[in-house]
Amino acid sequence: MDHTTFTPVLDVVAELTERCDRCGAAAKLSAIMDEGGLAFCGHHANRYADGIARAAARIQVLPDFRWAGMAAASTVDTPAPRAPRAYRNSR
Repeated sequence: MDHTTFTPVLDVVAELTERCDRCGAAAKLSAIMDEGGLAFCGHHANRYADGIARAAARIQVLPDFRWAGMAAASTVDTPAPRAPRAYRNSR
């Protein structure tokens, strides 16, 4: 069975009012999933970056937070670019 992997959309937000669901510290990242959402402090967001990037549909981060999973998320809601096409017998 084939599995499709989706890239979560990354939103930079001015503020998050939530607290970390793991330790209660101020949230630096909020992950929105089909089942609901979770908030993470900087430490826990980076510790669980791979799992967050796999499970979340949308991720909200503060502008000054450097998240370890940033490369796995997309800042734009668009498909990946296509490779250039090669045409045979073109003049």
